[in-house]
Amino acid sequence: MLMKKKFKSLKNIRHQGDQEVISRNSDVWNSNPNSKEDGGRLWFRLKNDNLFRKKYTLTMAYIGSFLTLGWVEGQFGPTFPELRFIVHTTLERGSLFFTMTTVGYLLGAVVMGYLFDKRILDRNLLMFLLIAGYGVTIAIIPWCSLYEFMVIIHVVKGTFGGGLDTCGNAGLVVIWGSGGDAYFSALHFAFALGAIIAPLATAPYLMPRDDSVFDTTHNRTHGFLNSTTKNHSYVSIVGDVNNQTNSNLTHTSPGNHASMVYIPYTVTMALCILTSLPFLVFFLVSLQKSLEREKVNEIQNKGKTQRRLRIMGFITMAIYVAIYVAVVKTFSGFLTTFAMSELHWTNLQGSYITSSQWGAFATGRFLGIFFVQIFSPGRMIFVFNFMMLISLLGFLIASLYDVIIGVWIFAVLAGFSMSIIFPVALMWTEQNFLRVTGKIASIFLVSASVGFLVNPPLLGTLMDTFTPMWFCYLLFAETILLSLLYFAGLYTATRIRRGKSIAAEVELTVLKEKTET
Repeated sequence: MLMKKKFKSLKNIRHQGDQEVISRNSDVWNSNPNSKEDGGRLWFRLKNDNLFRKKYTLTMAYIGSFLTLGWVEGQFGPTFPELRFIVHTTLERGSLFFTMTTVGYLLGAVVMGYLFDKRILDRNLLMFLLIAGYGVTIAIIPWCSLYEFMVIIHVVKGTFGGGLDTCGNAGLVVIWGSGGDAYFSALHFAFALGAIIAPLATAPYLMPRDDSVFDTTHNRTHGFLNSTTKNHSYVSIVGDVNNQTNSNLTHTSPGNHASMVYIPYTVTMALCILTSLPFLVFFLVSLQKSLEREKVNEIQNKGKTQRRLRIMGFITMAIYVAIYVAVVKTFSGFLTTFAMSELHWTNLQGSYITSSQWGAFATGRFLGIFFVQIFSPGRMIFVFNFMMLISLLGFLIASLYDVIIGVWIFAVLAGFSMSIIFPVALMWTEQNFLRVTGKIASIFLVSASVGFLVNPPLLGTLMDTFTPMWFCYLLFAETILLSLLYFAGLYTATRIRRGKSIAAEVELTVLKEKTET
C-alpha cells in the first residue's frame, strides 16, 4: 500500500514535470508559453513594487538605445549616395562601406559580448560608453573626404553598433529572463521606429539628384560628365552608356557642390548622447547590482540524440538569421540607390520610399508586441516569411515593368513582412532548441554580421557589372533560401518534440515496472 502511494506521488510529480517540458514543445505551431500582465496590474506594480519599477526603468533606457540604433540604420541608406559623393567613388567601391560596417559589427558583437558576460566593466557603464562613442563616430563620418578614412570610420561605427546591439539584447535577457517577450518586441519596435524617423529627418539636407554624383556605376573618373549632344546640353548620370558614344565628355569637379549631410549626422550624435545619459545615472547609483536575476533551474534532456538535434536546430536558425539580416539590411541600404539608378528617381524620392519601407517595418514591430501574445512563433515565422517572398517577387515584377505604384506597394509590404522575424526567431529558438542567453544572442548577432558581410560587395559588383535589377534578383533568391531553412528548422523541432514524448513515456513505464516489483 505504501509502495502504491509512493508510486502515485512520484507519478504525479513526474507527470507535472513532463507537462512542464512538453508544454513548451507539444505543438511547434501553436505552443505559446507567454503569460502577460494586463495594463491595470502593470501600473499597480509600477506604483508598489520597487524592484519591478527599477527593471521597468532600465528597460525603457534599453528601448531608447535601440531607438538610436535604428535611427543610425535608417539614416545610412538615404545618405549612402552622398557619402560616395564626398569621397568621389563608385557604387562598387562604395559598397565596401557596408562591408566594413559589418566587419566592425562582427568585432563589436564578439568583444562587447565577452565584456558584458565577464562584467569587466559595469554593464550600465559599458552601455553608456557604447552609445556615446557611437554618436561621436557618426559625427565624424561626413568629414572623412578620403576614401580610406571613410572605410576605417565605418569599421569603428560598426564596432560600436555591434556592441550596442549585443549588449542591448543580452541586457534585456538579464533583466527579464524568459518572461520578457513583450519587452523584447518593444525593444525591436523602437529600432524600427528610429529607422523610419531618420530618413524623414535627413531628407531636407540631401542634395538634389542633379547636384551630385550619385550614380557612378560605370564611372571610373569619380566626377560628373557634362554631356552635350548637338545643341542640347544636359547633365547626365554616367549609367546612360548609350549616349556616351555621341557625347563630348568634360569633367565637373564635385567639389563645386557642398554637402550638408553633416547636419543630420550631428543631430544623430546629439541623440546618442541623450540616450546614453540614463545609463550613466544608473551606473552612478549602482542600479545593476539590485537587478541580478535568480538562476532558474531548467529541465534538461541529457540524451545525445536530443542534444545533437538541438544543436542542429540552433545552427539552422543561426544561418536563417544570417540570411534574413542580410536581406533586410541590403533592401533598406540599397533601396535608394536602386530607385535612382534603375527607376531614375531623385534622391529625395528614394529617401521617401526608404522611409515608407521603414514605416511598415516599424508598424509590424509594434503589432508584434501583441501578436506574440496570440500566435505561436512558428506560425508567425511561416506567415511573415511567405509574405516576404510574395512582396519581393511583386517588387521584382513591378520594377521590371516600371510600375511605380507597384514598386511603392511591394516595398511597403516587404518592410512589413520583414519586421518581426528576428525577435520571433529568437523566441522560437528558445522554445524549441536552446535557451537564449547572452552568449546565444551574441552568436546570433555574429552570424547576422557574417551573413551581411557577403551581400553588399556581391550586390554592388552585380549591379555595377550587369544591371541594377540584380538588387531584386539576389534578394528574391535569398528569400527562397530562407523558406527552405525554416522548413528544415520545423522538421528538426518536430523530431525533438516527438523524442521528448517518447522519452517521457519510456521513463514512466520503467518507473511503474520498478514500483510494481
